[in-house]
Amino acid sequence: MPVKKKPAPRSTRPVLQWVMAAVGAVVTLSAVGIVVWEALQPSAPPALSARIVAVETTPAGHVAEIKVVNDGDDTAAAVDIEGVLGDQTATASLDYVPGHGHAKAYLRFDADPRAAAVSVKGWSAP
Repeated sequence: MPVKKKPAPRSTRPVLQWVMAAVGAVVTLSAVGIVVWEALQPSAPPALSARIVAVETTPAGHVAEIKVVNDGDDTAAAVDIEGVLGDQTATASLDYVPGHGHAKAYLRFDADPRAAAVSVKGWSAP
C-alpha cells in the first residue's frame, strides 16, 4: 500500500508581519528623505545677537547675564562679547554658540548695567 505524503504546510505570513514591515519601510524612507533634504539646503552663516537678560548685585560689583542667540545654521566659535557702560568696557568670550541655539556669558560692571550697550564683536569658524 502506497504511503500518502502529507502536503507541505503553506507558508503564509501573518498580517501583523506585513504591517510591521510596511511601518519599518515608511520610517526608513522618511529618515533617508530628511537627511537628503537637509543636505541639499544651503547653510546660513552665524547670525549672532546679544542682550542682557538679568542683573545681579554682588560685593564685587554688578554682574550682567548676557544671552547670545545664533539665528544662523552654522556654529560660531570663539565668540567675543563686549558691554559698554559709560567709560567702562567689559568683555567675555564664549567657546561656541551652536546654530539655531544660544549661550550665556557674564559681564561685570561697577555700576548698574541695565543701560549698557552689549554687542557681539566677532567669532571664528569651528
